[in-house]
Amino acid sequence: MKLAETLVIVASKSGSTLEPNVPEAIFFEEIRNAVGAEKVGSHFMAITDPGSKMEQAARADGFRNIFYGDPQIGGRFFGTVEVRSGGCCCAGLDTTKLLSEAAKAVEAAKRESAENPAVELGLALGTAANSCRDKLTIFTSPEIYDLGAWLEQLIAESTGKLGKGITPVDREAIGAPEIYGDDRIFVYVRLKGTKDSSQDAKVAAIEAAGHPVIHIEIADLYDIFGQFFTWEVAVTVAGSVMGINPFNQPDVESAKIETRVLTAAYEQTGKLPERKPVLEDRGIKLYATEAYAATLQGDCARSYAGRFLARAP
Repeated sequence: MKLAETLVIVASKSGSTLEPNVPEAIFFEEIRNAVGAEKVGSHFMAITDPGSKMEQAARADGFRNIFYGDPQIGGRFFGTVEVRSGGCCCAGLDTTKLLSEAAKAVEAAKRESAENPAVELGLALGTAANSCRDKLTIFTSPEIYDLGAWLEQLIAESTGKLGKGITPVDREAIGAPEIYGDDRIFVYVRLKGTKDSSQDAKVAAIEAAGHPVIHIEIADLYDIFGQFFTWEVAVTVAGSVMGINPFNQPDVESAKIETRVLTAAYEQTGKLPERKPVLEDRGIKLYATEAYAATLQGDCARSYAGRFLARAP
C-alpha cells in the first residue's frame, strides 16, 4: 500500500467503538510516519454523528473532512446513507445509480399488495424464528461474498434480545442436505450472470430435501444498495413478528459498559483485573462467577464441561 497516496475514511457514529478506533489509530501512525505530522490529517475523513467523540478527534487531528449522519438512525441501519455513499463516491462508483437502486427498494417496500419483497422476507424470517427455525444460513454468489458479513451484524444485533434471536450463519460452505437440522432457514442471494453458478445445484438439493430456502436474485452489483434497504425493513418486520424491538441493543450496550470499565482500569493500573479460576485441573483453568460455578457442582474439568453443555437448550 502506498501510504502517501492513501485516503482513510473512518466511519463511527459515536467514536467510542473499538472496532473502527483501533485500525484508525494504526493507520494514523503509519501515515504520519510516511508523510509527516503536518500532512497526516489530510489523509483522513470521518463519517460520524454531530458532537461525537469521533468529531472531536477528527477536528483535533486535522481531518480533511467530516461528514455527519442522522443521529436517529442506528449504526447497523446505516447501510444506505452516508457511510456507504461516502465510500462509494470516493471509490469512483456511480452513486446516482446506487441511490437509484435504493430508491426502487424504498418504493417496493411501500407496496400494500402481496408483492412487497421486504415485508415478505421479514414475515418469513420472523415466522421461522417463532417456529424454532432461528438459524439463518446465508449463501451468496462469490461476487457479493461480503454482503453476508454486514447481514450478520444487522440480524444478530437487531434480533438478539429478551432470550430471542435469529442467529446468522455466514460464510459456511454449502453442505449436503442431511447435515442440516430442522432449526435452519436458508437464503441464497444470487448475482444474475455470476461467474460461478456451481452453488445453484447444491442449494436446490437442500430445498428438495424439505428445508426452507429463500431465493433472492439481483441484476447487477449496483443492486446492493437496494438489498441494504430491503434487509433493513425485513429485519424490522421480523422483530415485530418475534415481539421484540429491533432498534435497541441492550446486550451490546451492556458489553460496551463492561469494556469501558475494564479499559479504564487498565489505563490506571497498566494491567487488566486478575480473575481467579474456579477450578484448575491438569493444566486447564475454568473461569465463572462463584454463583454459576456452584450450579455446575463439578469436581474436575470433564464434569464441569459436561454439566455446562447439558444446560444448553
